[in-house]
Amino acid sequence: MIANLLSSRMIRNPLLRVAGLLATVVGLSACDDSLGLRASLSVQFDTLSAYAMSQTPISFPAAYSAGSGIVVRVDPDLAFDVAFDLAGDGKVQLIPARRISSTRRVSGIPSATPRMGMQLVKGTFESMTKAPTGGYVYDSTFTVVPGEAVVVELASDACQFSLSQQLYAKLVVDSVVPARRQLYFRAVRDPNCGFRSLQPGVPKN
Repeated sequence: MIANLLSSRMIRNPLLRVAGLLATVVGLSACDDSLGLRASLSVQFDTLSAYAMSQTPISFPAAYSAGSGIVVRVDPDLAFDVAFDLAGDGKVQLIPARRISSTRRVSGIPSATPRMGMQLVKGTFESMTKAPTGGYVYDSTFTVVPGEAVVVELASDACQFSLSQQLYAKLVVDSVVPARRQLYFRAVRDPNCGFRSLQPGVPKN
């Protein structure tokens, strides 16, 4: 009798463990690419201005940090994701930080510059409500005209301890003032690691 009970438990327990693992996998799949995490922060909308990286004082902000939603100057710390420059004829170059240097300084310590992917938005800036899962071109300069939007995937330090290492954002240059080598742009960013929503509110998945 005891032998039969032990045998029965030995059979049932592995089956229960397998069933639990399958339920976990299904649950994660149902939660899209956010790996079952819950978002706690609202999608952020920014309206900003920056300067061209070339032919301007080094103290001028010529780069954008999608992780923090601010414009910063281009310096060896590389505390940004994309820098701006003017390509002529009103066009703007979007330059990933890794194209400027493969290493940066974090608290004075050299480290690898995170990669960043971009792709052109198919449609208008407003029509892109969720970042794609693929199709990004990594660490390549994009040249756009005002009104032409890009969607961005970046590896963020803020996500280094998260199940997903990526943050997503989109940006569009609205206008350029060549005489001042200045540009005005809008950006929308999801500060929740692994979430791809680009519309108002706290993402659901």
